[in-house]
Amino acid sequence: MMDKNILAIDIGGSKLLVGIINKQGKVLVSRKQMFHNPNQNSVLQAIITQTSKLKEEGYEFNLIGVSIPGLADPITGVWLYACFSKISNFPLAQILSERFMCPVFIENDANICAYGEKMFGHAKNVSNFIWVTVSNGIGSGVFLDNHIFYGYIGNAGEIGHVNVEENGYTCSCGNKGCLEAQAAGPAIVRRYREKVLSASENITAKEIADLAKNGYSPAIEIYGETGRYLGKAIAAAVNILNVPLVVLGGGVSMDFQLFAGELRDTINKYVYKTANPNLEIKHTALGYEASLIGAAAYAIYRTSKEKSDNK
Repeated sequence: MMDKNILAIDIGGSKLLVGIINKQGKVLVSRKQMFHNPNQNSVLQAIITQTSKLKEEGYEFNLIGVSIPGLADPITGVWLYACFSKISNFPLAQILSERFMCPVFIENDANICAYGEKMFGHAKNVSNFIWVTVSNGIGSGVFLDNHIFYGYIGNAGEIGHVNVEENGYTCSCGNKGCLEAQAAGPAIVRRYREKVLSASENITAKEIADLAKNGYSPAIEIYGETGRYLGKAIAAAVNILNVPLVVLGGGVSMDFQLFAGELRDTINKYVYKTANPNLEIKHTALGYEASLIGAAAYAIYRTSKEKSDNK
């Protein structure tokens, strides 16, 4: 089963990445497609289109891993819900398995990235760590004793819905002041436009990051504030879980250096230091394609586990 490469699919809030990954976690080729108002049909058609192009180019695979934003049922392969797109109860694994005639495994994007970091990144030799995705949304994957911690009904790790601002912005979950509502990409844009009234309504978090890198103080302040929001939530998670490592990834985290100082200072302010000595905060070793590599890692993990369980 594992002689060929893996088809990895990374479904984001605004983009799709499809790639061929080998067993060593190397991205052999990838294709990107942007979404506009994604829904079940548009997402599925984008996956089929990009995968078909890869097959036409001669790339083969016999295993598929899929990273999805929001809630997933990794056992049934159903995409349960995504706040950003409102996609719900979508039997994506079954559809893709029937289409491409091979096993398909889906999982939440933060958990997927945690598997990737564990198999190929900073957490290779760490049994307990937290992965935090900062992108259009914010989520986390929690690795405890070398396994993802799923919680009561599989929804553990929703760090994006920790309150970090009393009476803050309304979150897509319905609450106010959630980390996701205050510090994800759209929130960075919202806070910047409130600070800089002349800003374009089409400005992006990446463009604001570029302004910060060029020394524009309002943009620098916005990213510092982002670090403080993230630091509050991460410190709370570390205090509860007592992990020695936190890894950050996702599109916003590609500009980690812009908020790393405020992030670390805030964590240092709120974390229980005596109980959590030598805590490390790192940017992912897997770069922009962390979720793509993680999807392959998860497919490898699930295949190996099923083989072991059937012995």
